[in-house]
Amino acid sequence: MTSLSGNRANQPRRRPAERPLWLTVLLVFVAMLVLFGIGFGIATLLKGAGGTEPDATAASPTQSANLGNCTVVNVTPAEFLPRASQVTVNVYNSTNRFGLAGDTAKLLSVRGFKIGAVENDPLGLPIEGVGEIRHGPNGEAAAKLIAFHVPGATLVNDSRKGKKVDVSLGRQFLELTNDAEVVAQLAEPSPSPSPEGCQLPAPSPSSAASPTS
Repeated sequence: MTSLSGNRANQPRRRPAERPLWLTVLLVFVAMLVLFGIGFGIATLLKGAGGTEPDATAASPTQSANLGNCTVVNVTPAEFLPRASQVTVNVYNSTNRFGLAGDTAKLLSVRGFKIGAVENDPLGLPIEGVGEIRHGPNGEAAAKLIAFHVPGATLVNDSRKGKKVDVSLGRQFLELTNDAEVVAQLAEPSPSPSPEGCQLPAPSPSSAASPTS
């Protein structure tokens, strides 16, 4: 028994049969096809999940084709108005309310505006309404930005030079618009015709007519 087991131990072990080269190449090719299929499927799913809104956006030029020579795009005020940090504003008090200009100037400063003069209105004329926002041609955009903070104030172009703006607070002024509301209004899109000055066609009678009851 010992001799037999010893002879078996001395016999050379057989090497497992080697896999043919063509089979290895085939398996690698199949694996690559599977991985490609998985990647293509994931890409298709992702594209399908995000494809609804781009399609709707792409359709907008077709929807505006009936607007004559105008192209209507949606823009937000924040896109064409300056930032508060780029605007210098003088704050005036045209009322007999003590500290009105100073308190308002502090709030505008917190919102990022650069503050110039803070005093009684140098024009010396009482303003019955909310106030006036005075500006020149170069300060028109800055004045429109301030109007979001002081709703109801009248924009007055006094043909001054430079971009500095005056805010003169009137008797009906109560407080600035809430800062969060201003941010929301500046981010709200609205339709804008292009090029500038183009005339939008009048609505047809069928679209303008109100439904009958």
